[in-house]
Amino acid sequence: MRFGKTLQESIYPPWKDKYIDYAKLKSMLREDKPEDDDEPWTEEDESRFCDEIFNVQLEKVAQFQEEQVERLRQRVDAAFDQLRELPGTEQGTSPKSNITTQRLKELESELDDITNEVKELRKYSNLNYTGFLKIVKKHDRKRGNRYKIRPMMQVSLSKRPFNSEQGYSPLLNKLSLMYFAIRQHLEATGEQAPNPIDVLGTHTETTAVNGERYTAHKFWVHPDNLLEVKTYIMRQLPALVYSERSARELEGNEDPTITSLYFDNSRFELYNKKVESEAEASSVRLRWYGQLSAKPDIFMEQKTVHENGSSEERRFVIKEKYIKPFLDGEYKMEKSVQKMERQGQSAEEVDEFRSTADAIQEFVRSNKLEPVVRANYVRTAFQNPGDDRVRISIDTNIAFIREDTLDRDRPCRDPNEWHRTDIDDSNMTYPFKNINQSEVSRFPYAVLEIKLKEDATRKRASWIEDLMSSHLVHPSPRFSKFVHGVASLFEDYVNRLPFWLADLDIDIRKDPQVAFEEEEQRRASRAENEQVVGSFLGTRLGSMSYKPSKSSPVGRSYLAERVAAENAGGSAATPAGPRPTPGPENGETAGSGAAEEQRRDYGTLSSIFPGFSLSKYSKAKRARERMEATPLPDGVVEPTEWIKNSGPLQIEPKVWLANERTFLKWQHICVLLGGLAVSLYTAGAATAGESKLVELMGIGFILIAIFAGAWGYYMLHVRRNMIRQRSGKDFDNMVGPMVISAALMLALILNFVFAVRKTSTSLSQRRGGGFFSLFRARSTASKAGKLLKLGDRRRRRSSRRRDSGAPPQGDERDHPSDRRRSSRRDPSGGKENNESSFKGKEGGDRYDSGPLTEWPPEGVSIDGELKLGPAMQLICKGVPAFKGHKRPIPHASDNYYALFATAAGNRGDETDAADRHDAMIQLMSLTLANPGGGSGSHQNAATYPWETLEQPSMAFCFGRRPGTITLNHWVSMASVIPPAIALRDPGVAPREIDLEGIFERLKQLERGLEDDDEERMYRNLYKRLLRDPDRGRNPHKTLDKQIMDLIMVLSRAEWIDFTIPRNQVVTKFIFDTGDTNSKTYLKFFHQLLLSVELDMRINSRHHVAEAKEKLLSQIPPTLQWDLALARRWRENVRVEEFGKTPDQTHLRFKLKRRQVNMMRRFAKIMKWPNLSATLDNIRQGDTDNTLDLVSSDTMAFFSGLVLPGGTFPFLIMNTLIDMDPDRATDDLALLTHIHPHCGFQYRNSYTYWTATSIVGKVLAPTCRSLAGWVGPARPTVDLGRSQIARIRSRTPPALMTETEKRLTPEDVRSMSERSDPLGPPAEVFPVKEYALVTADMEEDSGYHLADIVRIELLNLKPCADRATEPGPRWFDAVLQFAIDGVSWPLRLAFDVSFINAWPCSDGPHPLFFDYAHARVKADELVNVRNWNGVYGGHPHDRNARSLSPKVPTPGIGGSSSASSGSGGGGADKKAAAAVGSDDASERDEEKVLVVEAFGVPDNEVLARAWCSHWGLSAVVADIGKTCMACAIREAYAATLTVVILVDDGQEAERDD
Repeated sequence: MRFGKTLQESIYPPWKDKYIDYAKLKSMLREDKPEDDDEPWTEEDESRFCDEIFNVQLEKVAQFQEEQVERLRQRVDAAFDQLRELPGTEQGTSPKSNITTQRLKELESELDDITNEVKELRKYSNLNYTGFLKIVKKHDRKRGNRYKIRPMMQVSLSKRPFNSEQGYSPLLNKLSLMYFAIRQHLEATGEQAPNPIDVLGTHTETTAVNGERYTAHKFWVHPDNLLEVKTYIMRQLPALVYSERSARELEGNEDPTITSLYFDNSRFELYNKKVESEAEASSVRLRWYGQLSAKPDIFMEQKTVHENGSSEERRFVIKEKYIKPFLDGEYKMEKSVQKMERQGQSAEEVDEFRSTADAIQEFVRSNKLEPVVRANYVRTAFQNPGDDRVRISIDTNIAFIREDTLDRDRPCRDPNEWHRTDIDDSNMTYPFKNINQSEVSRFPYAVLEIKLKEDATRKRASWIEDLMSSHLVHPSPRFSKFVHGVASLFEDYVNRLPFWLADLDIDIRKDPQVAFEEEEQRRASRAENEQVVGSFLGTRLGSMSYKPSKSSPVGRSYLAERVAAENAGGSAATPAGPRPTPGPENGETAGSGAAEEQRRDYGTLSSIFPGFSLSKYSKAKRARERMEATPLPDGVVEPTEWIKNSGPLQIEPKVWLANERTFLKWQHICVLLGGLAVSLYTAGAATAGESKLVELMGIGFILIAIFAGAWGYYMLHVRRNMIRQRSGKDFDNMVGPMVISAALMLALILNFVFAVRKTSTSLSQRRGGGFFSLFRARSTASKAGKLLKLGDRRRRRSSRRRDSGAPPQGDERDHPSDRRRSSRRDPSGGKENNESSFKGKEGGDRYDSGPLTEWPPEGVSIDGELKLGPAMQLICKGVPAFKGHKRPIPHASDNYYALFATAAGNRGDETDAADRHDAMIQLMSLTLANPGGGSGSHQNAATYPWETLEQPSMAFCFGRRPGTITLNHWVSMASVIPPAIALRDPGVAPREIDLEGIFERLKQLERGLEDDDEERMYRNLYKRLLRDPDRGRNPHKTLDKQIMDLIMVLSRAEWIDFTIPRNQVVTKFIFDTGDTNSKTYLKFFHQLLLSVELDMRINSRHHVAEAKEKLLSQIPPTLQWDLALARRWRENVRVEEFGKTPDQTHLRFKLKRRQVNMMRRFAKIMKWPNLSATLDNIRQGDTDNTLDLVSSDTMAFFSGLVLPGGTFPFLIMNTLIDMDPDRATDDLALLTHIHPHCGFQYRNSYTYWTATSIVGKVLAPTCRSLAGWVGPARPTVDLGRSQIARIRSRTPPALMTETEKRLTPEDVRSMSERSDPLGPPAEVFPVKEYALVTADMEEDSGYHLADIVRIELLNLKPCADRATEPGPRWFDAVLQFAIDGVSWPLRLAFDVSFINAWPCSDGPHPLFFDYAHARVKADELVNVRNWNGVYGGHPHDRNARSLSPKVPTPGIGGSSSASSGSGGGGADKKAAAAVGSDDASERDEEKVLVVEAFGVPDNEVLARAWCSHWGLSAVVADIGKTCMACAIREAYAATLTVVILVDDGQEAERDD
């Protein structure tokens, strides 16, 4: 419940205007406005808020509280005067006279009214105190980046006593006296009542322990006073040892550590009852001493506070392994009861134990209690042995730690455990620095608790009274560790705070004299009140014999001396304030020296035990003094042999065997080191002296081994002699181990240093680029076949160039192709030239590591040849390497396969996978073999594309540029996937189960699978869900058999097949909770439950990783998608409530908050036309918790129940459409993932297109791309105000025949060789065969960016031949451009793809001559037709596609020739000259066209539209990230013939 609601429900009507105006403060803080509100918080706003809370609200509450306390005090004094005026027993009036009795009843009624008003005032104070702390916490959380006022508020509250119990103590004490007097006078029995001081006092608590009643007093002790308090108590009581076991285990006098685990529910009902002091308030805890790993006794305890203020405690001992079943109600302490019966305990004791356990278990179960907070502290106890009348304990090092699971996403404790294993398994101790510090709260003081047995016949000891009233302790009545732990760690979850929190902000230390005088004044006032009551009753009360004390009760104070010393600036410490001096009767006169000695020893052990010291000198001196003080009698001499050494030698065999085991350990080390030394020396000798280092290390290890053996033998005899001589010396000797450790460490360090030096020297001689690891094992002999194959094809290209007279790129001379082949086949030829031509200026072969600006670089001859190392350094440094992969498909023949591609080597990003932290990608992709920790975790992210369930992998689909894909996705589209095969019905039917049973089991599985309990796991599966066919002979209790049974059951044809696209929006099966859908609802969750059972068994920790991976790869696809659904359910959904019908089910979606923020971000980035109203609707639905009730798409999106693949883009867009309140969105209802190549127009504002549609791919450079959508794009007049359009696009012409597929397995396998930056493998690489290709964009070079291209229109023509098909209407898309004033329509006819180029580093890079290419500017691209003969024949043949201007514009740029059908003229000739000859006989079918689309984004759109018009896919490269050479090589790797070059940096500068 929110605090504002709690405040409204708890207001006392007569004082309703005097409470804190919490709503007004929240309004001033703008708490009701969204976090993304743009209105800034100014200093004026802060000043206005602070003035309201400090000067108005706080003053109002404090003033009213003071007025009420004063008014109540006056009423109490008036009642006390009335009691004083009544005739007492000692005046001779009968106490039972009617007049006196009537007046006493009236007086009692008045006291009842006063008491009730005191209670209301305390509630009033507590509510307002909590309200002030709550509102300043909201302020600091919302505005804390600039202003923090919580510390100021805490200081202000600490100065106001309206939430301090001390302000009510005198009032309650006087009320208790009067109640006592009146009730004594009215009771007919005349029995003596308890001490009136403590009837309603605030310093005591009555507890029943083992039938005895104790009065408990609690105090806080400041750390500065702790030693003084302990020494004072030790003079009266000895320290208590808890048990013999504790005495044995603890070292010295170490006090035990106690851990208490307190229970409560999610509403903190037990806490609220304790804070409000309700009757029968209970607390439940588990308590143990020491570390849990030591297997201590664990006590289950319940403490109940009754209406009369007394408390009762019940407890029993329980073993650790039974705690979890006991809390779950599965164990009833039967074994403990049976053990008690076997031990012969009485039936009454057994029945009492059973009833206690049952009552506590029922209390835990009925209130849904679970551990919420842990209290850990060190306890020092004091008690006289055998006398339990006085029991004192001091708790120090108190820490409170969260143990809750309130946050289901990040629970502090594993919900499957009853305690925090991260603390107990690691034996973590105070101050618990290894856990999240926001989960721990450390109490600053020690807690002193004094328990006194109630005994009316005995007077309380004076030293206890003196301690309780001294300045050393601070009273803290009814302090509870449980309450304080919850209040300090769960402030956001509770609406009431305990009164003592205000005392934490003040200094509880007191001046001794001031505290003494205050206590004397209280005693005198109390004695006066008791005298009045006693005279009225005719009795003598306990404190009526009060006599003023002469000095402070505890005597000299270390604190007072230290404070006085600080005030005196370092002078001698003297007690603070006027202190009475001891009289002559003490018999003490101390000089300054004695006083100084007393001050120096005060507060130390010497003050308790004078002359005591633990130094070695003091011990030896005391031993000599004892010897000298005890002279030996005459005739007695000091013995030469002690009695312990006399008699026969009796040594236990284990002592000898221990000595021998130590010797054998040393010999084991000797053998290991010796074997290592011999191996090293042998290896060094086998290298014929080439590795002296190995030989030297072998000799060194031999010497260490010899020393280890000798030392072990020596110590064997030394210890043997010590045993025989009964020596009392220590048996350990650190010399040998230290020598061995130092020698081994020195040898390893020397070995490492020498090895690093040798490696660095070797690397300096052979240093290469990013391709070194790829080519270092390359062998010419193993590549002979590939060399001949590639060489023949490239020799044909070279011959064509020589025949046509075309000069080689980068050089005008004859191409040295033939000489290169011969030199690569005969590496010996030209060796002298090879070695002499590439020496640097200083004779080395190291080159400048910076980017190349010319070719050949400085110091390299154009006629020279490069060896592998220098070639890799100059040519391959920072270039990406492309590699193809072919993987078989399980359960399919060799005719089916999956193709993938990876890239690496550019010394940058080593993966083209999407950002694994992107929440959208996490829902698009799923990896079954690597289950992670939730949707927000990246542990389940795929490393390689073949690891994901969906294929092609959505994690490797989208490129970094809008509208692009990755090289891997391009290759994956050429995979040959087998058709889905229906599973054969195995004939294994599941058990019938109702909806309530399904959800009950799903709720249990949220805590994890019971894989540690084989019987329980078997029972839950086969008694609820399946039938075990071998139950009588061989029950299926093993994981493998259970997994097989679940697979068989899920293979039935009756289940929902999620591999079918129409079934992949899974929430459509459960969105409708009506009776008409109840059967489908039940079947869905039944299938889900079986899938969850299977998934959890496959991923059980008892299932080895290898078997798990193999099993997942062999599971049929249908079952894999069932596991995907189960994984999504386990990660994102929790069952809150359930019943027998669907409408009784309430689910909690863990990702809902994240999905709401994702939807807001998506709408803003897409510039949704109706953005404001849509965001308001989302906000309102989030507040009303109705977002998932709009449609099945919204339920899927906000719940996270999204199967991987292509459904997510449509889910997020349909959710945005459904959350838009505009009725125009009804026209977009048919948008579905069944039709992926589509888009829509909304309110004539924008169009939005899927990233898979050709319109989205082409227009993407001018839009934003997010979650598989491209937009906002330009509108079109061909669509209605709000209408969906399906775009018809054909397969590119090169892919239309079965014989010419996009990529073959051979193409993928040879990808690395086909895109090798060095060319074919060889041992030498001629410099002439490479050229530095760059995009010349410098203005001084005469290059001008194409700035005459603009997008004019997006035309959509309806497809008449598909008008009758169901679903959205089909259209043909045409994009019209204006190029230098002439309109050019380009039909987006083919569904081509655009591959985002892999980035390179250290570019630009040289390009091998065989990578043929041509350049063309964007505005000249329309004059290029039928590139590389994609349609066959000459571009002017009738079969070639026509491309011509649509509407010539005279007088603007182009001439009349530009509008001809052939597009001839100057532009045509210029483009033809740029791209080379069009002769089919001379055309190179692999030649790459490089389109320079620099400048405005319309240039890139034109290039993409041209590609779609002609059916050519392309590589898109940002020239700032990928050089031209690397982009051309990637086109060869992908078997593409078009590269589009853009410059995002230039575009950013233009935008700026």
